[in-house]
Amino acid sequence: MPTPPPSNAKRLHHGPIVDLWQWEQEMFDGTTEIFECVTRQDTVAVIPFINPDTVLLTKQSQPHREPFFDFPGGRVDKGETHLDAAKRELEEETGSRAEHWMEWHNLNNNGMNRFDESLFIATGLHDGSGAHFDAGEKIELIPTPWANLKNMCLKRKLRQPNIMLAILAMHLDPEINARLKAFFKG
Repeated sequence: MPTPPPSNAKRLHHGPIVDLWQWEQEMFDGTTEIFECVTRQDTVAVIPFINPDTVLLTKQSQPHREPFFDFPGGRVDKGETHLDAAKRELEEETGSRAEHWMEWHNLNNNGMNRFDESLFIATGLHDGSGAHFDAGEKIELIPTPWANLKNMCLKRKLRQPNIMLAILAMHLDPEINARLKAFFKG
């Protein structure tokens, strides 16, 4: 759940994806300024590991966007937990289910664009009910060696900076790498 705007905020727009809020904020010198923020649904992403050395990356196309590399993920539906959303998105975008899950991190974006985003890792992939793409997406599944993924992150080839940082930390930080190895051991 994102950090809500202050109680004196007025909602200027209520849309299907975002709400726009505005409020007066007292400054340290006693003056007031107008502040704004957007709230939106929380999001999830999943790094599905085929094995400890290979992940399942996606190459996605959407209307009016250049194709991009990303991991399965999307918005958390009303009444859904982040884990349930991650499981749903993995199956919708890859046709796969996973046996073992770990929430890697949850980031609270509480600035001008307010929402929470959770990153999960998953192993033990097997066939689910099949992929079900949204009308506005085309997805190609790309098994990617971990070494190639690290290089893609260093060259900023993935869509989400927070995921690129998490992947690089998994590789470079000994404590975080130990956490990843422990996940694989079960």
